[in-house]
Amino acid sequence: MNNHSKYADSIFRRIGSTGLVIFERDGTLLRKTPSGDRKLGDINEEFVEMLRHLRHLDARFGFISDERGMDAGAYGRSEFATLTELLDALLRVRGAIPDFWVAWSDVPHASGTDLHRRAHRQQEPGAGAIFRVIERYGIGKKETVFIGSSTAGSLAANDAGVSVIEYFNDRSEGTAQSTAGKHAPNLSSPEATEVQRLRAQIQATLGWSIAGELNCGQQYGSQG
Repeated sequence: MNNHSKYADSIFRRIGSTGLVIFERDGTLLRKTPSGDRKLGDINEEFVEMLRHLRHLDARFGFISDERGMDAGAYGRSEFATLTELLDALLRVRGAIPDFWVAWSDVPHASGTDLHRRAHRQQEPGAGAIFRVIERYGIGKKETVFIGSSTAGSLAANDAGVSVIEYFNDRSEGTAQSTAGKHAPNLSSPEATEVQRLRAQIQATLGWSIAGELNCGQQYGSQG
């Protein structure tokens, strides 16, 4: 059993042992939809395939997000915890279980004019959550990369002093619904191309070797 700890609505495990990849949950694992709702059918299958690849590379990875649940108006610890448990179980059965799930607001955030003007931006919720993950695993900033699809997420990562890779997932809600239930990625789709770009950038940013990828790729292919 993996070393696993859970605090309120956060989950920390020690599965991977290489680098640290922090994903912004919404807009990466879960697609953006016009309604703002999140559905399990909106899971990005190409993205999950990449997570499986990272797991075979023995990478540490996980997700940070706000306390949002399934519906656009669903916010709060219980809503976040419910969605996290569903997503965690879904990724587990697909061989892509994350090391961690963390909510931005897990880090206390102060109010008041003077406190808002602090020089140490790591006290802000987003950057503070990133620092919390870094400290939890004892990883240096140079070994950490943040994958975001929002301006707020990228700014938080910049404040935390870690590398940022932007991810663009612009598949429409209609297309996402039409592919719900499919487990095999469409390798010719624009979304798959973007995922391949993302995977290459993660490896380049963290300095992972091509030889290591090929070795894991052979092992990964033999399990298909």
